[in-house]
Amino acid sequence: MDRRISKWGGKALGALAPSRKEIVQIKRGIPASGPYSRAVKFGELVFVSGISPRNSDGTKFSGTVEEEVKNVLENIRRILEDAGSSMDQVLKVTVMLRDEGDWGKMNSVYAGYFTKDPPARTTFQSDVGASVEMDAIAYV
Repeated sequence: MDRRISKWGGKALGALAPSRKEIVQIKRGIPASGPYSRAVKFGELVFVSGISPRNSDGTKFSGTVEEEVKNVLENIRRILEDAGSSMDQVLKVTVMLRDEGDWGKMNSVYAGYFTKDPPARTTFQSDVGASVEMDAIAYV
Protein backbone atom coordinates (compact mmCIF):
# COMPACT_ATOMS: atom_id res chain seq x y z
CA MET A 1 0.00 0.00 0.00
CA ASP A 2 1.25 3.45 -0.86
CA ARG A 3 1.95 5.23 2.46
CA ARG A 4 0.87 8.56 0.97
CA ILE A 5 -2.69 7.30 0.54
CA SER A 6 -4.59 7.48 3.82
CA LYS A 7 -8.32 7.84 4.17
CA TRP A 8 -9.62 11.14 5.51
CA GLY A 9 -13.26 12.06 5.11
CA GLY A 10 -13.68 9.33 2.51
CA LYS A 11 -10.97 10.82 0.28
CA ALA A 12 -7.36 9.95 -0.20
CA LEU A 13 -5.08 12.57 1.35
CA GLY A 14 -3.17 12.63 -1.90
CA ALA A 15 -6.31 14.06 -3.52
CA LEU A 16 -6.04 17.14 -1.30
CA ALA A 17 -2.47 17.98 -2.33
CA PRO A 18 -3.38 20.07 -5.43
CA SER A 19 -5.67 22.32 -3.32
CA ARG A 20 -4.66 25.91 -2.86
CA LYS A 21 -5.49 28.40 -0.19
CA GLU A 22 -8.38 30.58 -1.35
CA ILE A 23 -9.38 33.78 0.43
CA VAL A 24 -13.16 33.96 0.77
CA GLN A 25 -14.59 37.12 -0.78
CA ILE A 26 -16.88 38.58 1.88
CA LYS A 27 -20.14 39.86 0.42
CA ARG A 28 -22.61 39.67 3.31
CA GLY A 29 -20.40 38.99 6.31
CA ILE A 30 -18.35 41.59 8.14
CA PRO A 31 -14.96 42.36 6.59
CA ALA A 32 -11.68 41.73 8.40
CA SER A 33 -10.51 44.66 10.52
CA GLY A 34 -6.79 43.97 10.33
CA PRO A 35 -4.08 42.14 8.39
CA TYR A 36 -5.87 38.80 8.26
CA SER A 37 -8.52 37.06 6.20
CA ARG A 38 -12.04 36.75 7.58
CA ALA A 39 -12.28 33.27 6.06
CA VAL A 40 -10.01 30.95 4.10
CA LYS A 41 -10.94 27.89 2.06
CA PHE A 42 -8.57 24.99 1.56
CA GLY A 43 -9.90 22.04 -0.37
CA GLU A 44 -13.30 21.27 1.07
CA LEU A 45 -12.70 23.10 4.34
CA VAL A 46 -13.42 26.69 5.30
CA PHE A 47 -11.78 28.35 8.30
CA VAL A 48 -13.58 31.37 9.79
CA SER A 49 -11.47 33.77 11.86
CA GLY A 50 -12.53 34.82 15.34
CA ILE A 51 -15.66 36.95 15.33
CA SER A 52 -16.69 39.27 18.14
CA PRO A 53 -20.04 41.12 18.21
CA ARG A 54 -20.03 43.49 15.21
CA ASN A 55 -22.54 45.47 13.20
CA SER A 56 -22.56 44.99 9.42
CA ASP A 57 -20.26 48.02 9.01
CA GLY A 58 -17.70 46.47 11.38
CA THR A 59 -18.43 48.70 14.36
CA LYS A 60 -18.86 47.14 17.79
CA PHE A 61 -22.30 45.68 18.54
CA SER A 62 -23.46 45.99 22.16
CA GLY A 63 -26.33 44.16 23.79
CA THR A 64 -27.09 41.45 26.30
CA VAL A 65 -24.86 38.39 26.28
CA GLU A 66 -27.60 36.50 24.44
CA GLU A 67 -27.91 39.25 21.81
CA GLU A 68 -24.14 39.35 21.35
CA VAL A 69 -23.92 35.56 20.96
CA LYS A 70 -26.72 35.69 18.37
CA ASN A 71 -24.89 38.51 16.56
CA VAL A 72 -21.66 36.49 16.42
CA LEU A 73 -23.42 33.36 15.17
CA GLU A 74 -25.32 35.33 12.52
CA ASN A 75 -22.06 36.87 11.32
CA ILE A 76 -20.47 33.41 11.14
CA ARG A 77 -23.53 32.15 9.22
CA ARG A 78 -23.20 34.95 6.64
CA ILE A 79 -19.47 34.36 6.21
CA LEU A 80 -20.04 30.62 5.75
CA GLU A 81 -22.68 31.37 3.11
CA ASP A 82 -20.18 33.66 1.35
CA ALA A 83 -17.84 30.64 1.32
CA GLY A 84 -20.50 28.28 -0.07
CA SER A 85 -21.09 26.52 3.26
CA SER A 86 -23.66 26.69 6.06
CA MET A 87 -24.13 26.27 9.80
CA ASP A 88 -25.21 22.66 9.16
CA GLN A 89 -21.73 21.98 7.79
CA VAL A 90 -19.78 23.30 10.78
CA LEU A 91 -17.32 20.75 12.16
CA LYS A 92 -15.71 22.67 15.03
CA VAL A 93 -16.34 25.88 16.97
CA THR A 94 -14.12 27.61 19.50
CA VAL A 95 -15.92 29.89 21.95
CA MET A 96 -14.11 32.42 24.11
CA LEU A 97 -16.11 34.00 26.93
CA ARG A 98 -14.94 36.94 29.01
CA ASP A 99 -17.02 35.71 31.96
CA GLU A 100 -17.40 31.97 32.55
CA GLY A 101 -20.66 32.82 34.31
CA ASP A 102 -22.14 33.53 30.86
CA TRP A 103 -21.72 29.90 29.76
CA GLY A 104 -25.42 29.05 30.28
CA LYS A 105 -26.61 32.18 28.44
CA MET A 106 -24.24 31.50 25.54
CA ASN A 107 -25.26 27.84 25.42
CA SER A 108 -28.99 28.65 25.29
CA VAL A 109 -28.52 30.73 22.11
CA TYR A 110 -25.84 28.47 20.60
CA ALA A 111 -28.09 25.41 20.88
CA GLY A 112 -30.63 27.05 18.56
CA TYR A 113 -28.06 27.24 15.76
CA PHE A 114 -26.92 23.62 16.02
CA THR A 115 -30.10 21.63 16.66
CA LYS A 116 -29.04 18.42 14.90
CA ASP A 117 -25.60 16.80 15.05
CA PRO A 118 -23.84 19.74 16.73
CA PRO A 119 -20.17 20.35 15.91
CA ALA A 120 -17.25 19.68 18.22
CA ARG A 121 -16.64 22.67 20.47
CA THR A 122 -14.07 24.11 22.83
CA THR A 123 -15.20 26.81 25.26
CA PHE A 124 -12.90 28.74 27.56
CA GLN A 125 -12.67 31.95 29.51
CA SER A 126 -10.42 34.64 28.08
CA ASP A 127 -10.02 38.38 28.39
CA VAL A 128 -10.93 38.84 24.71
CA GLY A 129 -12.18 42.40 25.12
CA ALA A 130 -15.71 41.36 24.14
CA SER A 131 -18.23 39.28 26.02
CA VAL A 132 -17.87 36.52 23.41
CA GLU A 133 -15.74 35.62 20.41
CA MET A 134 -16.05 32.53 18.21
CA ASP A 135 -14.27 30.97 15.27
CA ALA A 136 -15.39 28.01 13.18
CA ILE A 137 -14.26 25.31 10.79
CA ALA A 138 -16.75 23.93 8.28
CA TYR A 139 -16.80 21.94 5.05
CA VAL A 140 -18.15 23.09 1.70
